[in-house]
Amino acid sequence: MNSSAPTPEYGAPWLPVTTQSTNTRPPVYVLVHPDGRAGWGDRIGIAEDELGPHGIGRAFLNDDARLRVATSDCALVLRDVYAPNPYAAAVLARVAGFPVEAAPETRGPVVLFGFDPRNEWDSTRPPSNDERRLITEALGVAEYTVGS
Repeated sequence: MNSSAPTPEYGAPWLPVTTQSTNTRPPVYVLVHPDGRAGWGDRIGIAEDELGPHGIGRAFLNDDARLRVATSDCALVLRDVYAPNPYAAAVLARVAGFPVEAAPETRGPVVLFGFDPRNEWDSTRPPSNDERRLITEALGVAEYTVGS
């Protein structure tokens, strides 16, 4: 994993944000850890490895979103293994457009990624500029929502 200084393009300047990249491809996902760390990356398989050994569940963020969410299938059941992740809950709520207080419980690392059903290799795509801006803002809001 390559560390980089947080920038408005890839993360809010007040969060510890890293970039996981194997080359110069644009990031396709952001991985939010339970401790509030967030990392952008270009290979979804790297992020999925962080979700744990208990399977991966994927869902659309909301009905009209082109963003998907991935998390461990067992995160809500294996409560002693997967820590609560209020940061991811706050980020997902903000990006989906509903109040953080209405966010469902979230545990363990969570991946938010651009989805492209035509990508036969891994179904990912880089987030649009608007999506990246919204995700970046949500990362900043999550820090203040959870930390206050």
